[in-house]
Amino acid sequence: MPKKALVVDSDYFFVEFLSELLTKRGYQVLKAYNGKEGIAKLKDESIRILFADLVLPKVDGRQLFEFIRKKYNGNRFPVVALSGIMVEQLGSLHEIGADYFIAKGPIDKLTLTLNEFMAEMETRPFFPPAEKEVLATGNVFPRRDAVELFNSLMFHQAIIDCTAVGIVTVDDDTRIMNANRAALQIIGKSAVDVLNTPVADLFADGKRDEIADALIRVKHQKELGKASICVAFQSQAINAIVASINYKGNHAGWVLVLEPAQQGTG
Repeated sequence: MPKKALVVDSDYFFVEFLSELLTKRGYQVLKAYNGKEGIAKLKDESIRILFADLVLPKVDGRQLFEFIRKKYNGNRFPVVALSGIMVEQLGSLHEIGADYFIAKGPIDKLTLTLNEFMAEMETRPFFPPAEKEVLATGNVFPRRDAVELFNSLMFHQAIIDCTAVGIVTVDDDTRIMNANRAALQIIGKSAVDVLNTPVADLFADGKRDEIADALIRVKHQKELGKASICVAFQSQAINAIVASINYKGNHAGWVLVLEPAQQGTG
């Protein structure tokens, strides 16, 4: 049985580059172009190594790495963060959740770095290194604009995480992309339990049709704005408010707000 590697990156050409390199080393490569697809591919239990960018659509790299750590609880494969903004993260590598960190660079130098890295990985047992460091492809330096952009993204995520109401972000295929801490507390589940699962699965059988109907209505009736239904989680009455996410004039998914019924707006 061939060794399997999973590559998760939104850049099609980089996925092809890395896939070709790994194929030449005898790997069967699984490809994903966003974090949600990466989680779906993790159902293949025979993955030997994973490479993922930090900045990913739908489910970002940090969420993906955290998902892997919690799902496999230490009994897992090497996880490699491979990103164009890796050098900018030197002060927070311990927060990212990967085992190894490689900075993207010129393809010729990156090819050499990756082959040397893989040769070492293939000749010794996997033990997560104690020291967190970035393998760089030559002289690379932090870029202020990249630092500011990434910090802005993390700041907005922090706002969502500390919001008192539950916020669940749902993709256009009705599968969950994100749930903040308040939502997970209301639902009584962990992120591992809900990421990339159908949003209807959060609800009791008697409410799933109502949720499905609300999703359809707010998607196709833009003037409606939102739809609200009363549900129960852990014996607590909750208002579930559904709204469509419109991005550049197109439907891109839904946001589901969960709040105690006595505080709801209905």
